[in-house]
Amino acid sequence: MIRPRKRLSSSLTLGLLFVLACKGDSRSNGDTSSAASVTFSNDGPFDYDARVFVADEDSSGLFLCFAAKETALAPDMPVTVVFAGFPQHSTVGRLSTRRRMPCFPPSPMPPLDSMQYVVQIPRDTLDRIGIPIVVLGPVSSPKQVGDTVTLALERGKPIRFRVCAGTEGLNASAWAGIPLASPLKWHGYYYLGYDVDPSCKEGEYAPDSSAKNGGGR
Repeated sequence: MIRPRKRLSSSLTLGLLFVLACKGDSRSNGDTSSAASVTFSNDGPFDYDARVFVADEDSSGLFLCFAAKETALAPDMPVTVVFAGFPQHSTVGRLSTRRRMPCFPPSPMPPLDSMQYVVQIPRDTLDRIGIPIVVLGPVSSPKQVGDTVTLALERGKPIRFRVCAGTEGLNASAWAGIPLASPLKWHGYYYLGYDVDPSCKEGEYAPDSSAKNGGGR
């Protein structure tokens, strides 16, 4: 009578260890559901490095993708998107899942282990031009001033965005006022994978900025 109970107890123990091992494997593959979620508020200084990213747009036009070092961004977080072409446009969406290279076509030469967040957006503008810039967390509603979108991200003048061409990619930037005539607040880089005619002016981007802000994928 005792021996069968011992064998049953051993089987349950082995089964529990197997389940725990599987859970450990899922976390190592990018599952962050058990981690504390990261959120943002407007109570302190605006952290551009943590909240502003260059993104890709899926061919469906229904969602965007961007890479971030933070692996536990809270799902369903509000996201503001600025399409920084000419004329500029904006929309609002929600942060969704994080998975391996979800956008199609994928950005040029992405790392094989690239993990990207998905941003769900409405398909309400057919004339979106330029690479999308995503701003995470609650912010004031974007304002359309002629062909330009402005965002009040911190005290002072509203932020304006600009995109210019480097030699093999696009440089996106955020300025505290008129671009090139105001303080530069953020820079991101989108690698195109082919040569383009440079249009950027001196001082509006840093050569090593592609390693930050989710750029240089």
